[in-house]
Amino acid sequence: MAEKPSDPNLRPAPKGTAPAEAPARTKSVLIADRDARENASLRNSLEACGYDVSAWTEVADAREKLAARPFDLVVLATNLGRKGMDDLLGNLRAMRVTPKVLLIADEDEGDAASCCFLRMVAVINRPLKLLEVTEIVEQLIGPA
Repeated sequence: MAEKPSDPNLRPAPKGTAPAEAPARTKSVLIADRDARENASLRNSLEACGYDVSAWTEVADAREKLAARPFDLVVLATNLGRKGMDDLLGNLRAMRVTPKVLLIADEDEGDAASCCFLRMVAVINRPLKLLEVTEIVEQLIGPA
Protein backbone atom coordinates (compact mmCIF):
# COMPACT_ATOMS: atom_id res chain seq x y z
CA MET A 1 0.00 0.00 0.00
CA ALA A 2 1.44 3.34 -1.02
CA GLU A 3 1.92 6.17 1.47
CA LYS A 4 -0.17 9.28 1.06
CA PRO A 5 1.85 12.23 -0.16
CA SER A 6 2.45 14.71 2.62
CA ASP A 7 1.55 18.36 2.29
CA PRO A 8 4.76 20.45 2.39
CA ASN A 9 2.81 23.28 4.12
CA LEU A 10 1.86 21.14 7.11
CA ARG A 11 4.35 20.98 9.95
CA PRO A 12 4.25 18.50 12.78
CA ALA A 13 3.36 19.94 16.18
CA PRO A 14 6.37 20.56 18.40
CA LYS A 15 6.93 17.90 21.03
CA GLY A 16 5.45 18.63 24.42
CA THR A 17 2.61 20.80 23.13
CA ALA A 18 -0.93 20.04 24.17
CA PRO A 19 -3.61 19.37 21.56
CA ALA A 20 -5.97 22.23 20.78
CA GLU A 21 -8.57 22.69 23.50
CA ALA A 22 -12.27 22.49 22.78
CA PRO A 23 -13.99 25.88 22.71
CA ALA A 24 -15.41 26.97 26.05
CA ARG A 25 -19.14 26.50 26.61
CA THR A 26 -21.20 29.66 26.49
CA LYS A 27 -22.60 30.55 29.90
CA SER A 28 -26.38 30.37 30.01
CA VAL A 29 -28.87 32.57 31.84
CA LEU A 30 -32.59 32.05 32.45
CA ILE A 31 -34.64 35.18 33.13
CA ALA A 32 -38.11 34.94 34.70
CA ASP A 33 -39.69 38.39 34.92
CA ARG A 34 -43.33 39.36 34.30
CA ASP A 35 -42.38 42.87 33.18
CA ALA A 36 -41.92 42.36 29.42
CA ARG A 37 -39.96 45.60 28.95
CA GLU A 38 -37.54 44.84 31.78
CA ASN A 39 -37.27 41.24 30.58
CA ALA A 40 -36.36 42.31 27.03
CA SER A 41 -33.85 44.90 28.25
CA LEU A 42 -32.08 42.34 30.43
CA ARG A 43 -32.07 39.76 27.64
CA ASN A 44 -30.63 42.21 25.09
CA SER A 45 -27.99 43.48 27.51
CA LEU A 46 -26.79 40.00 28.50
CA GLU A 47 -26.85 38.70 24.93
CA ALA A 48 -24.71 41.68 23.88
CA CYS A 49 -22.16 40.52 26.48
CA GLY A 50 -22.12 37.04 24.89
CA TYR A 51 -24.33 35.07 27.28
CA ASP A 52 -26.86 32.52 26.04
CA VAL A 53 -30.13 33.96 27.39
CA SER A 54 -33.59 32.42 27.70
CA ALA A 55 -36.16 34.97 28.89
CA TRP A 56 -39.74 34.23 30.00
CA THR A 57 -42.64 36.24 31.36
CA GLU A 58 -44.72 33.22 32.40
CA VAL A 59 -43.69 31.00 35.31
CA ALA A 60 -44.86 27.79 33.60
CA ASP A 61 -42.67 28.48 30.55
CA ALA A 62 -39.66 29.26 32.73
CA ARG A 63 -40.17 26.08 34.78
CA GLU A 64 -40.39 24.01 31.60
CA LYS A 65 -37.17 25.50 30.22
CA LEU A 66 -35.41 25.07 33.58
CA ALA A 67 -36.33 21.38 33.58
CA ALA A 68 -35.16 20.94 29.99
CA ARG A 69 -31.57 22.13 30.34
CA PRO A 70 -29.04 23.40 32.89
CA PHE A 71 -28.39 27.10 33.43
CA ASP A 72 -25.45 28.82 35.09
CA LEU A 73 -27.62 31.63 36.45
CA VAL A 74 -31.33 32.12 37.06
CA VAL A 75 -32.62 35.69 37.28
CA LEU A 76 -35.91 35.87 39.19
CA ALA A 77 -38.09 38.92 39.68
CA THR A 78 -40.40 39.30 42.66
CA ASN A 79 -43.13 40.43 40.28
CA LEU A 80 -43.73 36.73 39.52
CA GLY A 81 -45.75 36.62 42.71
CA ARG A 82 -45.16 34.52 45.80
CA LYS A 83 -46.59 31.34 44.26
CA GLY A 84 -44.62 31.75 41.01
CA MET A 85 -41.38 32.33 42.88
CA ASP A 86 -42.06 29.38 45.20
CA ASP A 87 -42.65 27.12 42.17
CA LEU A 88 -39.39 28.14 40.50
CA LEU A 89 -37.41 28.03 43.74
CA GLY A 90 -38.81 24.55 44.43
CA ASN A 91 -37.48 23.42 41.06
CA LEU A 92 -34.10 24.97 41.81
CA ARG A 93 -33.85 23.35 45.24
CA ALA A 94 -34.61 19.93 43.72
CA MET A 95 -31.71 20.18 41.26
CA ARG A 96 -28.57 18.23 41.99
CA VAL A 97 -26.39 21.20 41.06
CA THR A 98 -28.25 24.42 41.66
CA PRO A 99 -27.43 27.42 39.50
CA LYS A 100 -26.64 30.76 41.03
CA VAL A 101 -29.61 33.08 41.52
CA LEU A 102 -29.99 36.81 40.99
CA LEU A 103 -33.16 38.17 42.56
CA ILE A 104 -34.68 41.41 41.29
CA ALA A 105 -36.73 43.05 44.02
CA ASP A 106 -38.49 46.32 44.67
CA GLU A 107 -36.90 48.53 47.30
CA ASP A 108 -39.58 47.68 49.86
CA GLU A 109 -38.85 43.95 49.52
CA GLY A 110 -35.54 43.92 51.35
CA ASP A 111 -36.11 40.49 52.90
CA ALA A 112 -37.02 38.84 49.57
CA ALA A 113 -33.78 36.83 49.51
CA SER A 114 -34.67 35.11 52.78
CA CYS A 115 -37.31 33.05 50.97
CA CYS A 116 -34.75 31.55 48.59
CA PHE A 117 -32.53 29.41 50.88
CA LEU A 118 -30.17 28.64 47.99
CA ARG A 119 -26.38 28.55 47.95
CA MET A 120 -25.87 31.72 45.96
CA VAL A 121 -28.38 34.51 45.94
CA ALA A 122 -27.62 38.08 44.99
CA VAL A 123 -30.29 40.75 45.24
CA ILE A 124 -30.58 43.85 43.11
CA ASN A 125 -33.25 46.49 43.64
CA ARG A 126 -35.30 48.36 41.10
CA PRO A 127 -34.87 50.64 39.26
CA LEU A 128 -32.33 48.52 37.39
CA LYS A 129 -29.16 49.83 35.85
CA LEU A 130 -28.26 47.43 33.05
CA LEU A 131 -24.53 48.00 33.44
CA GLU A 132 -24.81 47.12 37.13
CA VAL A 133 -26.75 43.95 36.30
CA THR A 134 -24.21 42.79 33.73
CA GLU A 135 -21.38 43.42 36.20
CA ILE A 136 -23.15 41.34 38.85
CA VAL A 137 -23.79 38.54 36.36
CA GLU A 138 -20.12 38.53 35.42
CA GLN A 139 -19.12 38.38 39.09
CA LEU A 140 -21.51 35.49 39.75
CA ILE A 141 -20.76 33.24 36.76
CA GLY A 142 -17.78 34.82 35.04
CA PRO A 143 -17.49 36.36 31.58
CA ALA A 144 -19.36 34.81 28.68
